[in-house]
Amino acid sequence: MVINRYIYAVTNGLPEKSRKEISSELKSLIDDMMDGMDNTLSEEEKIDKVLRELGNPEELANRYRGKERYLIGPNYFDKYLFVMKIVVLSIFIGISIASGLGVIFSIESIGKMIGGYISTLFYAILQGAAWVTLIFAVLEYKEISVETGMEQGLWEPSQLPELPEKKALISRGESVVSIIITTIFLPLMFFYPEAIGIYYKVGGEFNFIPFFNIEGLAPFKIIIFLVFTINILIELIKIIKGRWTMKIAVITTGLNVISAALFVNVIYNTNIWNSEIVQKFEQYTPISFERMILLTTVIIIIVAIGESISALYKGIKYGGK
Repeated sequence: MVINRYIYAVTNGLPEKSRKEISSELKSLIDDMMDGMDNTLSEEEKIDKVLRELGNPEELANRYRGKERYLIGPNYFDKYLFVMKIVVLSIFIGISIASGLGVIFSIESIGKMIGGYISTLFYAILQGAAWVTLIFAVLEYKEISVETGMEQGLWEPSQLPELPEKKALISRGESVVSIIITTIFLPLMFFYPEAIGIYYKVGGEFNFIPFFNIEGLAPFKIIIFLVFTINILIELIKIIKGRWTMKIAVITTGLNVISAALFVNVIYNTNIWNSEIVQKFEQYTPISFERMILLTTVIIIIVAIGESISALYKGIKYGGK
C-alpha cells in the first residue's frame, strides 16, 4: 500500500526508538486528512493528494528530527552515529584484548605497557573516527542516498520505494559481531603475532609454540592489514546501506574476492610459518603441513565463492524492489 510505503520512507532513517510512535502519528494524520476531503474523490486520488501535500518523505523526516546538523547532514547523521559507536567499541575491544595478550610475552614494565596501550588506543580511535567521518562526508557531498534512492527535485508519490522484504534487510547484529571479531584479530596479527600459537600443559607447566616466524611474517604485515581492513569495510558498507541492492552485492563480492586472494597469498608462503609448528603438526597428524595449507586455501575459496553467490543472489532478487 502506498501509505505504508510513504510512512516507511519517512521513518526508516529516524532513530529506531521513535519510529513506532512517529509511524502511528503519521498514519493518524493521513487518515484525518483523507477524511476531510471531498467524497467525490476516489481513494487513490485522496491518497495521492495527501502525500503530495505532505511532500518529500526525506524532508518530512528532517522536520521530525527537530534540529539542524551541519558536519553530517540529517539524512545521514543517525546512521553516522551508529557506525561511529560500532567502530569505537570494536577498536576498544580489539586493542584491549590484543594488548592484554601482549602483556604475557612482554618484558617491559607495566607502566610503559599501560602508556603504550593508552597511546595506541587513542590514535586508533582517532583514525577510525576520521575514516568514518570522511566516508559520510563524501556521501553528504555527493548526495548519495543510503536509504531511499529517491531522486532530488520535485517529489512524486511514484518515487516511493517498495517496502523491503525481511530477507532483503541486512542484519546489523551480524555485521557488528563481524567487525568486533575482525578488530580483535587485526591488532593481534599486526602487533602481537608472537602471541598466536598453541598453548599446552605438560607436567604442570604451560608450554607455547608460536604459529608464525616473525621475520618471515614481517613483509606481509601490510597485506594482512589490508585483508582485515577490507573485511571491516564490507561490514560498514552493509550497515550504512541497510538492505541488499545490486550495487551493494557487486561491491561486497569484489571486496570478498580481493580479501580472499590476499589472504591465500599470505598463508601459502611457507616463510611465515614457524618451523617447530610445522614439525609438530606433521608428527601428530596423518597429513603434511603443506596439504593442510592447501585444504585451508580450498576452504577459503569455497567460503568466498559461497558468500559472493549469496550476495549476488540477494542483490538480483531484492535489488529492484
